[in-house]
Amino acid sequence: MTLHLYFGRRFLQSFVRILAVLAVLIFVIEGLENIRGLSKDGVTFGESLILAATRTPSFVLQTLPIIVMLSALSFCVALARSNEFVVSRAVGMSALRSMAIPAFYAFALGLMAILVLNPLAAIFSAKHTELRRVYTNTEHSAVSIGEDGFWLRQKDDDGHTVIHAQNTNRRGTSLRRATALKFNAEGELISRLFSRTAILSNGAWIFTNGKYWKTDRNTRNPESSAETFEIRRFPTDITPEQILEGYPKPDTVPIWGLPRMIRTIDSAGFSSLPHVIHLNIELARPLMLIAMIVLGAAFTLQNSRLGNLGVSVFLALICGFALYFLQNLAMTLGEAGEIPVFVAAWAPPLSGLLLALGIFLKFEDG
Repeated sequence: MTLHLYFGRRFLQSFVRILAVLAVLIFVIEGLENIRGLSKDGVTFGESLILAATRTPSFVLQTLPIIVMLSALSFCVALARSNEFVVSRAVGMSALRSMAIPAFYAFALGLMAILVLNPLAAIFSAKHTELRRVYTNTEHSAVSIGEDGFWLRQKDDDGHTVIHAQNTNRRGTSLRRATALKFNAEGELISRLFSRTAILSNGAWIFTNGKYWKTDRNTRNPESSAETFEIRRFPTDITPEQILEGYPKPDTVPIWGLPRMIRTIDSAGFSSLPHVIHLNIELARPLMLIAMIVLGAAFTLQNSRLGNLGVSVFLALICGFALYFLQNLAMTLGEAGEIPVFVAAWAPPLSGLLLALGIFLKFEDG
């Protein structure tokens, strides 16, 4: 048991070192990119660093499988060079048992990523979006989604209009049970319009078979002067793309809020497939980390005794990065609806783990 804990501690030390190095590297690269790309928008050096700091946790979460793989390689190479792995085999501990505690720690790191790092990255990612909008003087998103439907806001010549709808179609061109609230420049509500259907066509909202109320100061009883209409239109600069992209991005929602957000998006008529894929990928993260550590050990522990350690590390890196990019490719295909959710989220870590175990058992005696 002491030897198991020793191997686990060595793996954690490698993980902490590589995590710190890559986190600093990500922060520096993101900071330099912000300085280069946002300086024309008036973003200062300090603000660029703040944006980089709020973006770093999200990138660390995305690259966590690579960090675990590099940690496994560093751990196994250190065991090979110090002959500690040879000694452990001499006392009767197989290679598979030697990797049991590091694999358990990788699984625990995956759980911590789900319970701690994912919510932290989501909070910082949402803060990054808000700070970027403030620093670059970008307007708020025209679309906001909630449990009671979603809201649209657009500027007019003499004020602004807020539109609330219960849901929309998949293309973002038709609203159901839409209410338009017209405000003047002073923020006073001057009219209200309701229609069961509103269509976005050629830069204009077309409300059909609805009712119109005047609610300005000069109208004593809005209901008595209300009008019904068959067609009523007014111009808009809102596009279907803005409507479809108005809901929060999956990486800005903590994992415990994703199921509720998925139900909200479905009820509003949007496609929740990216959020479903993101949720399943996060749940499969512990399995992916185990696959990465076994994959790193499968090559280095076997080949360390043959003297070609450099080739072994290179092969392990190729396989690890291939598995990582395979997961990203499967996620992209899943979000596009080309493959099922299970295949997109769970097939890469499952296949990677089975492949790594197969290579490991082929090279070792178990």
